[in-house]
Amino acid sequence: MAFAHLHVHSQFSLLDGAIPIKKLAPAVAELGQPAVALTDHCNLYGAVTFDKSCKEAGVRPVFGAGLWVQPEGVAFEDPAGAFGGYHALFLIEDDAGYRNLSQLITTAIFDGIYYKPRVDLALLRRHKDGLIVLTSGMRGPIRGALAQGDPQTARARLEQLADIFGAEHLFVELQDVGFDGEAEANEGARALARDFGLKTVVTNNVHYLKAEDAPVLDLLQCIGSGVSLQDPDRRRPVTDQLYLKSEDALRALFPDDLDAIDRTVEIAERCHFKFDYKTYYFPASTPPDAEEGADTPGNWEYFYRAFPPPQDWGLPNPEERIPEKPDGAGNLNGYFEWYSKTGLTFRLKRVPEEKHADYWERLQIEFNIIESMGFAAYFLIVAEFINWAKDHDIPVGPGRGSAAGSLVAWAQRITDIDPLRFDLLFERFLNPERVSMPDVDVDFCQDRREEVIEHTRQKYGAAYVAQIITYGKLQAKLAIRDVARVCDLTFNDADRIAKLIPNELGIKLEDALREEALANLREGDPKVRRIYDLAQKVEGLTRQTGVHAAGVVVADRPLVQLVPLYRDGPEGGPVVQFDMKSAESVGLIKFDFLGLKTLDQIRDAVALIQRNTDQHIDMSAIPLDDAPTFALLQRGDGLGVFQVESSGMRELLTKLRPSTLDDVVALVALYRPGPLNSGMVDDFIDRKHGRKEVEYLLPELEPILRNTYGVVVYQEQVMQIAQTLASYSLGEADLLRRAMGKKKAEEMDRQKVRFLDGAKANGFDVDKAEQIFDLLAMFAAYGFNKSHSAAYGYVSYQTAWLKANHRAEYMAALMTIESANTDKILIYIGDCKRSGIRIDPPDVNHSFKEFDVPRADRQSIRYGLGAIKNVGSSAVDALIEARGAAGGRFRSFMDCLERLDYKRVNKKVLEHLIKAGAFDWTGHKRAALFEGLEGAISAAQRDQADKAAGQVGLFGGLGGAVAKPGFRPPDVPEWSDTARLGFERDAVGFFLSGHPAQAFKEEVDKYATCRIVALNRQTVEEVSVAGMAATIRQIRTKRGDKMAFITLDDETGSVECIFFSEAWANSARFFKEPAPLLVKGMLERSAEGAKILAESVELLTEIRERRTREVLIHVEHSEMTAQRIRDLEKVLAGSTGGCAARLHVRQPERAEVVLQLPERLRVLPNEELIESITQVFRRRGVVSLR
Repeated sequence: MAFAHLHVHSQFSLLDGAIPIKKLAPAVAELGQPAVALTDHCNLYGAVTFDKSCKEAGVRPVFGAGLWVQPEGVAFEDPAGAFGGYHALFLIEDDAGYRNLSQLITTAIFDGIYYKPRVDLALLRRHKDGLIVLTSGMRGPIRGALAQGDPQTARARLEQLADIFGAEHLFVELQDVGFDGEAEANEGARALARDFGLKTVVTNNVHYLKAEDAPVLDLLQCIGSGVSLQDPDRRRPVTDQLYLKSEDALRALFPDDLDAIDRTVEIAERCHFKFDYKTYYFPASTPPDAEEGADTPGNWEYFYRAFPPPQDWGLPNPEERIPEKPDGAGNLNGYFEWYSKTGLTFRLKRVPEEKHADYWERLQIEFNIIESMGFAAYFLIVAEFINWAKDHDIPVGPGRGSAAGSLVAWAQRITDIDPLRFDLLFERFLNPERVSMPDVDVDFCQDRREEVIEHTRQKYGAAYVAQIITYGKLQAKLAIRDVARVCDLTFNDADRIAKLIPNELGIKLEDALREEALANLREGDPKVRRIYDLAQKVEGLTRQTGVHAAGVVVADRPLVQLVPLYRDGPEGGPVVQFDMKSAESVGLIKFDFLGLKTLDQIRDAVALIQRNTDQHIDMSAIPLDDAPTFALLQRGDGLGVFQVESSGMRELLTKLRPSTLDDVVALVALYRPGPLNSGMVDDFIDRKHGRKEVEYLLPELEPILRNTYGVVVYQEQVMQIAQTLASYSLGEADLLRRAMGKKKAEEMDRQKVRFLDGAKANGFDVDKAEQIFDLLAMFAAYGFNKSHSAAYGYVSYQTAWLKANHRAEYMAALMTIESANTDKILIYIGDCKRSGIRIDPPDVNHSFKEFDVPRADRQSIRYGLGAIKNVGSSAVDALIEARGAAGGRFRSFMDCLERLDYKRVNKKVLEHLIKAGAFDWTGHKRAALFEGLEGAISAAQRDQADKAAGQVGLFGGLGGAVAKPGFRPPDVPEWSDTARLGFERDAVGFFLSGHPAQAFKEEVDKYATCRIVALNRQTVEEVSVAGMAATIRQIRTKRGDKMAFITLDDETGSVECIFFSEAWANSARFFKEPAPLLVKGMLERSAEGAKILAESVELLTEIRERRTREVLIHVEHSEMTAQRIRDLEKVLAGSTGGCAARLHVRQPERAEVVLQLPERLRVLPNEELIESITQVFRRRGVVSLR
């Protein structure tokens, strides 16, 4: 006899199950049980992972889910606000049961949400086939009612279910897990089962693997409900018995129900549903005329409509006319070949004719592989949505990943990288000796990506297209924060613990303890230790669901027939309940619609250039040997250039000095930790520049390695060497590459024998062949996918070409795309200033939403209104519409306010425009505009109301225009420099019209070596520069020490300051609050610009306070009114310090007087004092320091 658990909740019963999905089947196998069911709450999230885990453990999987049933109908909502339904388990018996449970789950989520996703009896009746129902536990249809003394409700509910499912598919659960009233519930359940002729089954409502895991479930439930573990009013666990019990334990609990224990295995054996891992569900690939292979006009018309050729091929639009069927093009493979051949014919117009034969030969090879693997439809589907995007002017990337190695993809315009030009291998993409679904990831411009997804929905039908679910796990930092919250730790204390965990992807809490500060905190504080230990117990469990950023699946039938669906929020679209790997494994066709903002930048830059120059620019036809482009790359001018703008990459540019597109492609592959740390990059550079000889172990390697100077850089080179020396097929060679990358010893030994035997058969020296194999094995760990490198290297070159030849337009487009990233905008503005491009401030009369380059002055960029904080897209549109209306540009501040739509523009928007200086053109002071804004808006709205009421026309009839009062600025002092710059920083994130360091001109002139812009011209080694920290990036070294990279800026530019661990330990405190600083250090020069290896930091305020001997106040005699004297004395008395104050009084035609002020008025010479004195006399230049 045996037993199988049929009521089990894993981690996918979100925050109500504590069983890691991959541990369930091994635990069942360890107990010697033959089968187990997975019955999570209203989902099949873990079903595929569970299935594969069961197969590995030798356990029979049973699939199911727990659903909430609302007998009154899913439209019912209890007026008392309570949930009145009950819980039941549904086990999948066969294929029909899987489809029906998928439909029930999907309908519950999309149509039945009220507290929980619900189904009703009518829905169960429609979708009952192939399902076995268990009556669940204390929240089920009968046990809860029986425990509460309500047998009538229990009987009525069971009668309803029995009427739908019958005695063969409905079983009454018996449980003994430690809840109150269970004995009575079990007795009543047995009696009801007898009355209705039903059989019973023993379950244990499993939520964790072992009894000692009960506190983990309690912790998860507190996280889910957001209540404290210490909350006296919360529902607390009353049992620790919800674990995976042994058969013996259950037989001891149910000595009189042994048949109900044995029945669990009978039920499990009836559940014979299996996932189909061999079938692919390609949409629009089955034509109407007979079978798929039939070559008929009807099929040709079907495929031509389903997968129309791109517009620029000049073929008829299928909506207007279907051309006559070409020979052999009336079935799937035939149409696929026709489409590819037609596209290649167009591509070859730019290829020398003597090379055409190579292309046609390669095309046929790819046809044979693609068609034999059954993937012709996949290519046509991808080609359709990519070419639809291109036909609708939606930028598409030239390629991504290994797909760029396919000539078919290039012919069909899926990619724009010629694989023969770059020596790319198709078998790296699609290996006939390792059959798996092709994976074409596609980059679209960020702002129109959703249009392509929507097109796909419209084309195939909303029911056939969905996005892919993701599972958010309780990873290390999140686990700490969640556990700390329910343990009543303050946010700051939780944050302190979490921030000590290194920012490493997938880091475990156990591994994080290598951080000395974290380990010490845990050991030294019992409360922290408890939280840390609890967090480790929930770490890795699933917390929530989300939606994959790019993944979309498409099928040939409504997806609910293949997988249950989920919805991310009330307004969300359909999402398949399987994650990406699981969805692909059950045959769903997955596509990645990725957003690449670089494509937006290129598009916007080209539009600006074409507007300003009247030139048409085709980015696919730019010269690939452009001298200015390579000059830009060689000097490391890579800020804003795709893939090469990091400081490390820019430094590598200056060392490598790329001179060909192949060098740029190699650069993308080389700039990774493996090659950089192995010495491979240095070897590559030395060989390129002739400092090392380019050597080949065999002459046969030269054609393969010539473009990389004899260094194995790409995975494709490993494959080609194996093919050339040892007669590997390219499919075999791809398996060799994978084996080398994974370094599996057994497989490597087998491959080495194969390689050496092949080399020997080809007449090569075995010792030399072994040396080459060992070198390949070493390089394979660092080798990169050349197809991806070629595609992204090409985009990198395109952006470099734009920056080199149309710098202002490119930088404007770049800043528009990055307008929400203040740090990057500041860096790019510095780059513009260094290259002589002026940045003009925002101006409501001249600025647009985007950063713009005036046609008349292509050496300036006008700041974009869309980059001003708290303004928003709608408000900017309203401003520009008002400006573009009949009145033209605004004539005054009031003219602007009177023309605005106040449904879209509010006071806060206008305040931030004033702070940013966008109204400086009016001639009014910013402080006056700001203080008078509310009254001005009221006046403008009254004017609008008068116009709407027709009063303007009435007065106009008197024979002349009635003069309206203009803006009357209030009499308020202008903002101080500090206040003005602070407001600018509020509005745009940095300083536009000046810099706080300018307030310390005397200190900067005296103690700084130079301004930042002049650093590259310095001849000294040790320098001091003044400025403020624009960006701060702190990292940990390999030894665990902290160091930092600070971007320091002044009014002239910015410089990177590198603080090694000792300097950072002494200086970090100066960067806690924004403040003007003086940084001292060693100047490091390179082609990409100056850097400072920082040694020390001082606050400019402290320098001023420490080194100023006296404060001199310069006033005119006429300014010395009694009130001002009292105000000045009050200011001085409030600034307690050790610095003497003197009053310098100037009198017309009389001698100047300098008065030493009393000792009690000694002051602190800081910015606050200077501003306060300035406000007393309402003018600048009052104070000087000595």
